[in-house]
Amino acid sequence: MNPKTKIRSARVWTQLSATLRDRLSSHCAASKVTERAVFEAALEQYISGASDMTLVLRRLDRLGRAADRVHRDVELLSATLAVFVRIWFAHTPSLREEARPAAREDAESRYRQFMDYVAQEFTGGRRFLDDLPREAVADDAELKAMATSNGSSATGQVSGRPR
Repeated sequence: MNPKTKIRSARVWTQLSATLRDRLSSHCAASKVTERAVFEAALEQYISGASDMTLVLRRLDRLGRAADRVHRDVELLSATLAVFVRIWFAHTPSLREEARPAAREDAESRYRQFMDYVAQEFTGGRRFLDDLPREAVADDAELKAMATSNGSSATGQVSGRPR
């Protein structure tokens, strides 16, 4: 900025309570700051929304959304496990007493292979949840609107995909 350039300013009048005025005067005297500097800094912070409280609230909002995603992921994994166990029970016959020791050995061997595979996938950064869609593409109303606007409701397709 050119030192000869004059900074344009405007006078603003406001009324403060006597208590707040005394606190402002004491603060300015103690910190050797002008009242104008305090007002400008306070107004700038207020208008830009960069107060500590605003930043904390934004961070809390982000953390809340992250916690919601974690909760959803745990619920999804729990439902997946429940479906697997139901299918496993439905398709696994009971064994005769003499076949159980061999089945236990086979199960332990297969379980170790499974754990090795899971460890390999996990250390590679791959997660089961990464294979699933993150959010719904559209709700039922949006899908119906898309189907009717595309004229594809008669063919049973939405956006070229079979239902």
